[in-house]
Amino acid sequence: MKLRSRYSLHSHESLWDSSDVHNIIPGPGLFQHQMDFVLALYLCLLILNVLALIFLMLATRPLLKVVSIPNRFLGMAILVLSFVGVYSLRNSVIDCLIAAFFGMLGLILKRLDLPIVPIILGMVLGGIAENKFRTSLPRIKTPLDWIDRPIAGTIFVIILIVLAIHFWSMLKARRRDIP
Repeated sequence: MKLRSRYSLHSHESLWDSSDVHNIIPGPGLFQHQMDFVLALYLCLLILNVLALIFLMLATRPLLKVVSIPNRFLGMAILVLSFVGVYSLRNSVIDCLIAAFFGMLGLILKRLDLPIVPIILGMVLGGIAENKFRTSLPRIKTPLDWIDRPIAGTIFVIILIVLAIHFWSMLKARRRDIP
């Protein structure tokens, strides 16, 4: 019996669940015992790619005209459609407030010239890193157990070198600025 979250949003889990419903067992046996399904799947993917190519070749010119729309109108349309989409998910004003908060946070980060990529990476990879950290904690007795393998030691030394170079360049820049 498989135990899976009812609220899972991962596409591979929904694909796994749908394969369970249709009595399809993923793996090498799929290519041996259900070749007709595999061929139909690949044929559907090929047809989908051809249709996407045709659509993109026909729709590129009209979509390029979007660039000529003034930014204030385009931004307002994107904002309205974003809030309509957020509200339509659960009919919740709180979700709209959360979206507005993160929009304002993004605006503040942009005004402060802070990079947004590390924040997005932290939000996306933070949960995964936390789960891996929790599973690794039982085997850790001392802080040196984190770097008990050669690859971990190498990565640790590289991180230390990068941090030292960064702090050294910051210190040199600060010394240059002070008269």
